[in-house]
Amino acid sequence: MSQPEYIAALLSIIVGLGLTDLAQSLRELVRPRRRVDWHWLPLLWAATTFLLAVQIWWNSFSFLTGATPAFFIAYLLTFLLLYLTCAFALPDPEWERSQAPKNADGGSVETPTTQAPLDLRAFYFSASHRRWFFGTFIGFIVMSQIGSQTARALSEGFGVNEQELLTNGVSIVFIGTLILTDRWWVHVPISVLYFLAIGLTTTASILGF
Repeated sequence: MSQPEYIAALLSIIVGLGLTDLAQSLRELVRPRRRVDWHWLPLLWAATTFLLAVQIWWNSFSFLTGATPAFFIAYLLTFLLLYLTCAFALPDPEWERSQAPKNADGGSVETPTTQAPLDLRAFYFSASHRRWFFGTFIGFIVMSQIGSQTARALSEGFGVNEQELLTNGVSIVFIGTLILTDRWWVHVPISVLYFLAIGLTTTASILGF
């Protein structure tokens, strides 16, 4: 195998782990006897993250054909941040237990509260979820920009893709806003628009538009 093929295999494994984590989190939500108060916003962002992972994996091969150590680290960090974004999209069982009341020894107290359904709305709008999920998402966008800029500089010479830079800058502003506020009327339009944008660009990438 050539160096680009080794790198492509490694990055594909990371994407596969991220998609597997998404699937496992969804399985935990729908497994028998799991009571869930559903909310569509975390599911929408999980779908957005899924599409983004597919898009990044699909488009990465054009860069990896000329892979060099100079931009391998940037791309590796990009894919690791993508994995973490997938991991933070939906709640794990540990999140539900962390919300339960604690006794004097720090253990969970078995009360009707602990038996309440998993509230996806509370999970999504919680400060910890917004900070980790959207913060990691911003880190992914920044590192992705660094990786693509480095690859472009090595292959074509230094230059700035102003449209790409503007698009990523706007995305960072919008997603950063979601960290700062839990207002549903802010989250809804940004979430829907981002899902549609990622869906369209993913479809265009795969179909070669």
